[in-house]
Amino acid sequence: MPHKEEASPAALLPLLRTCVGRLRSTAATLSDEDVKAPSLLPGWTRAHVLTHLARSADSRTRLLTSARTGTDLPQYASDDQREREIEEGAGRSADALLDDMDTALHRFLSAADDHPPHAWDVPVRWLGAGLRPVRGAVASMLREVEVHHTDLDAGHTPARWPASFTARELDATTAKLRTNPHTPPMTLRADEDQVPRVLGDGPGPRVNGPAAELLGWLTRRTDGHMLSVEPRGPLPALPTWRS
Repeated sequence: MPHKEEASPAALLPLLRTCVGRLRSTAATLSDEDVKAPSLLPGWTRAHVLTHLARSADSRTRLLTSARTGTDLPQYASDDQREREIEEGAGRSADALLDDMDTALHRFLSAADDHPPHAWDVPVRWLGAGLRPVRGAVASMLREVEVHHTDLDAGHTPARWPASFTARELDATTAKLRTNPHTPPMTLRADEDQVPRVLGDGPGPRVNGPAAELLGWLTRRTDGHMLSVEPRGPLPALPTWRS
């Protein structure tokens, strides 16, 4: 499969702004009772998801600051700090959650707008990934916004993910699964491009369907009921997913 050129951060920013606006519109409809309800993520309420989005934006703003100033600012001090901040923030009102998320996301967008073009390749300290270029901050923020918008379980299904986002993330996700020894043999074929994406010790059964449904299933955001399997049979059992 031909390699797709990575979109530049500047090229992704307009789409990210649109997605942030859609997320905010959904979050603004949630009441205090709504935010206490379960999200699609096991053990997390919608309030956990909204808090996570705010802190995730703040973490990427730190990375941009680190790259721009040369100051050593890790994305998070530790996994424990990340989890603690989410738990501490999840008990707030819907209005407080919305204001926090909105402020954090727009702070990140402003920092990305102002980031010097020559500084996108500066390596920074990502949690669990060591030193990597800061250019990944925009694409990963877009992923956080779209996927966790779906996790709010408030109507934003994978079918509403932007097509360009879905195409990029499907390739990134299949690449990640190819490195996992527990990925079962299968060949994915999206309706939109008909490109065979072979996983595991392939080719295995062929799993067909819209790209968004394939991506939603691979990332555990759907149960795959809109996908077909050839030869007819159950969907392959996926390995544990950590986004």
